[in-house]
Order: sequence, then C-alpha cells, then structure tokens
Amino acid sequence: LAYSPYGVVFRRVVRPRLGPPSHWEEEAPPRFAQAVGFGFATVGLIGFLVGWTALGYAAVAMALAAAFLNAAFDYCLGCETYLLLARMRRR
Repeated sequence: LAYSPYGVVFRRVVRPRLGPPSHWEEEAPPRFAQAVGFGFATVGLIGFLVGWTALGYAAVAMALAAAFLNAAFDYCLGCETYLLLARMRRR
C-alpha cells in the first residue's frame, strides 16, 4: 500500500534489509479492506456525533470484530469480501 505512512516506512527502512520477495500480493484486496474499515469508522463517528450511540457502537463493534479476525486468525474479512465481489462481477 504505497501511499500509507506504514507503506512508506516499510519501503524505505525495512524493505532494503530483506531479501527479494518470492511473490507480490495483489494490492486491491487490502486497499478495499482498509476502505471498508474507514467506512465503518466514519459511520461510527457520525453516529456518536449525532447522538445515535447504538449506531456508533454497532459500527465500531463490526470494525473491531473484523480487526480481531485479522489479528488472531490471519483472516482478512475485507480481502475475502473483495475477492467474492470480484468473482461475482466476472459471472
């Protein structure tokens, strides 16, 4: 993810110290997952600002559940959703 701050740090500091990669991961699924996470965070923030705390908590809970799946089980829910949508588009 070339334009994120972590991507810049990785590319300039960490990447030169590693060997050449065996394969490159496609960039679109993680980018889609980040956009979905940003959407949930935005909906949660708007819900809290407007006073709809149930909406805010629901959006934050869904984003945290997806982050937990990624951290604990290495399962990117947003990436898998992207791949499912891409398969459905091809049909």
